Amino acid sequence: METLRRDLHASTAQCSSLLTRYSKLAAQASTSYSSSGLLKDDVGRRKEELEEELTGALDTFSAQIDRLANLHATSHPPPSASATHALERHRDVLAEYRRDFQRTQASLRDAEQRANLLGSVRQEISAFKTASGSSVTDSLLAERGRIDNSHRMVDETLEQAYATRAEFSAQRSNLSRIQQRMNGVASQVPGLNSVIGMINNRRQKNAMIWGVVLGLMAVILLWQVFG
Repeated sequence: METLRRDLHASTAQCSSLLTRYSKLAAQASTSYSSSGLLKDDVGRRKEELEEELTGALDTFSAQIDRLANLHATSHPPPSASATHALERHRDVLAEYRRDFQRTQASLRDAEQRANLLGSVRQEISAFKTASGSSVTDSLLAERGRIDNSHRMVDETLEQAYATRAEFSAQRSNLSRIQQRMNGVASQVPGLNSVIGMINNRRQKNAMIWGVVLGLMAVILLWQVFG
């Protein structure tokens, strides 16, 4: 069982690292879409490789959690409260990692849709340029410039959001390790429950901040695209 616990900690670190790399790559892909309307070959290849690697790592993590749950169910005597809490914490982390993965994939799909929309606008401008006078063409070109500027601003905002998410992820991992160590000694040293409560409050505060940041980013994104 101890070996399985070590494997779970290793899987946690691996998934966290892969998610951070995937978020950074998503920012590059968004920039590639906005600049040319296409995904660069090297970025596309790395994106597919990372998605495959992440899927495998999350599946492995899930299988390890299931194995530990089965061991707890059949162990005699039953597992301690701290061991049960650790198992639930692994399940929560896995669910959070899957949500992060899905959110980043969704942002990539949004970037692709914006690129397709921008490509359609450019084609319409090109067709109108052929049929219209130079003054109208200049006006359309100016409008296209404003659209490009709007997309650049959205990309910069997304990059800041990804960087913030990576910082929160690193902080969350550190707090998780601290909490696991504290749970191990909480039953022996009175007074640590209040410290653990403070740590949990800090994690909830970080989650609220992250939710507010994501909400603001979504509002800015929608305003830039449809405003």
